[in-house]
Amino acid sequence: MYKKMCRILLFLFFLSFVVGCAGLRELKGSEKLEAKDWLHSGDLAYRIGDYDNAQYFYELVIRKYPDTYYAKKAKSGLNKVNLKRSMIGRAAEKAKEFVDPIL
Repeated sequence: MYKKMCRILLFLFFLSFVVGCAGLRELKGSEKLEAKDWLHSGDLAYRIGDYDNAQYFYELVIRKYPDTYYAKKAKSGLNKVNLKRSMIGRAAEKAKEFVDPIL
């Protein structure tokens, strides 16, 4: 029983390792530079409050390089943009404007 359980656990560990390693595609050369530039442009646009351009660059990365590390980061950035545009995000900004003069 113990040996069978160990074999099953070892098989599951190996399977999760293989699936985990095959998850994200690696970019090389000009593709990597392009994805990094677009992601960086989206981050800069987000920081200055230009949410339309930030969304554009994040979506560009997601569309062109969907199964990569950069797409994962772009999805995270897109979630931040959507939060800022939501009612909760706008309410948080108003609350921050209200509290800033007090501090």
